[in-house]
Amino acid sequence: MDTEDTMEAKCENLMINVVESRKHFRRMCNEYDQKCSIVETKLLNLQMETFNNISFKPKHPMPNIDANMNEIDDFLIETAERQKRIEDIKAKLKNTQAVVMQLKSDNIGKILRAPLDPSVMLEHAREKNYK
Repeated sequence: MDTEDTMEAKCENLMINVVESRKHFRRMCNEYDQKCSIVETKLLNLQMETFNNISFKPKHPMPNIDANMNEIDDFLIETAERQKRIEDIKAKLKNTQAVVMQLKSDNIGKILRAPLDPSVMLEHAREKNYK
């Protein structure tokens, strides 16, 4: 039984050593994680400081917005004028179409459009007499 007691004692000692080493390494890992996060934070702060201290110069200069706004306003006025002209032309075209349709259906307009040649006038008169 002595050997069993010594074996049990050895196993118990080994388990105690494992538990103690786990505790020790866990503490070391926690400390390592904390130190890593502190270092990462310091690096990020340093990067932010360097970005804030550097003045960036653009490759192309910024355009003058006021001049562009004047051009845009001029363009808008010009397009509004053109659109009004187009609407006026559409209205005139509708009026012209109405007049043309009215002239086509008008009997007097048909007579006025007839040629003034005497031979044609004689033919029309003969046709009227035969009817």
